Amino acid sequence: MLEIIYWSLIIFVARVVDVSLGTIRVNMIVRRKKTLAAVIGFFEVAIFISIIVRITEQVNSIYGILAYAAGFAVGTVIGIIISEKLSRDLISTNIISKNHCDEIKELLKEDGYGITCYTGKGINGEVEIINVVCSQLNAKRMNKLVYNTDPKAFMASYMLDRIRGGFIRGLKKK
Repeated sequence: MLEIIYWSLIIFVARVVDVSLGTIRVNMIVRRKKTLAAVIGFFEVAIFISIIVRITEQVNSIYGILAYAAGFAVGTVIGIIISEKLSRDLISTNIISKNHCDEIKELLKEDGYGITCYTGKGINGEVEIINVVCSQLNAKRMNKLVYNTDPKAFMASYMLDRIRGGFIRGLKKK
């Protein structure tokens, strides 16, 4: 029984590492880092094959299968956390608030965000649009600031591929 627990633990840990690497590899592919994605993929597959071989040897043990599944679940979460920490992705967010635009602009400026404002036309007439470019790490804080000021504010974000110039909180100085 001790050997089954030992191998189940090894399978779990190996699967956590394998799936975490897979998540990071996909992130590298999206960011067009081909060589790094290939190296990570090599280790990911080597670990995966080693785990599968061990599980097929113990096909009659439910513990190995449960360890494999639990390792996948935990590895997914850990991979996402690691990817977020490694990410230097920039996002652009448009914010539209019916009644709190000036408050939101002031709060964002006070907190160090660069903002650009322009006028657009909505279904009910003219609207002011606040645009903020920041790193994904700072986006959560920005979202919270806006939400606390106006929970009904419309916000749309998208990832940026390349930028040049300007001010970005935490990356560039004024």
